[in-house]
Parts: sequence; C-alpha cells; structure tokens
Amino acid sequence: MDKINGVTATALGGIQSSLKRLDAAAQKIAAAPARRAEPTELVDPLVDALVAQRTLEASAAVVRRADEMLDALLSALR
Repeated sequence: MDKINGVTATALGGIQSSLKRLDAAAQKIAAAPARRAEPTELVDPLVDALVAQRTLEASAAVVRRADEMLDALLSALR
C-alpha cells in the first residue's frame, strides 16, 4: 500500500510541476509582441508547452494505473 501511495505522490508532483511549466510557457507566448514587423521567437515556449503537456499526460497515466492497482487490490481482499 505504501508503494502505491509513493507512486501516486510522485505522479501528483509531476502533474503539479508540469502545470507550472505549462503556465510559464503560456505566459511567455501571451507576452510575445504581436507586431508583424518584428519577428517573435516562440519556438522555445511552444516546445516547453508540448513537453509539459506530454509530461502531464504521462503523470496522469501513472495516477490512473495506481488507481487501477489499488482497485484490484481492494477487490482481491473482498
């Protein structure tokens, strides 16, 4: 049970850090100048946003799997 809790806590920490990273990337994108005469470098924040999204998805999958394992454990104990 402690291992499931540890995995879940780690996954939730991953979700939290991914959300912070996604928020920072979104702020950089939103703050970029929108003038056509001045090129804006958005590659880095867009890549950061995609990486944060994938990390968030992976962490959410870990939480789902831990939930499934806990459900299977509880079902076996019934």
